[in-house]
Amino acid sequence: MPEIKSIDLRGKIADAGAVHFLRAEWMVPRSRFVIVRFSLHNKEQPLGVRLDLDKRAILDDVQDEETSAAVKARAQEIWNLVINYRKERHETYV
Repeated sequence: MPEIKSIDLRGKIADAGAVHFLRAEWMVPRSRFVIVRFSLHNKEQPLGVRLDLDKRAILDDVQDEETSAAVKARAQEIWNLVINYRKERHETYV
């Protein structure tokens, strides 16, 4: 089974209300999707949200409409971190 690769997002992405971004994860080096792990009210959630690297968009909702909008507004920042990390390691599909 492939190893899960990840980038630490703590302190790199501003919180979105009660949402604190923890890390972005993927298993396949050239995967178009990454899972963004986060905590809500200081408790890590069992499921993350999907970031589509082609669309540069977070596909899932979190809690209420306002929180979801704030989380989705961070998609470009997270995308930049993931793409830069993967380019450095020659594993990006871009």
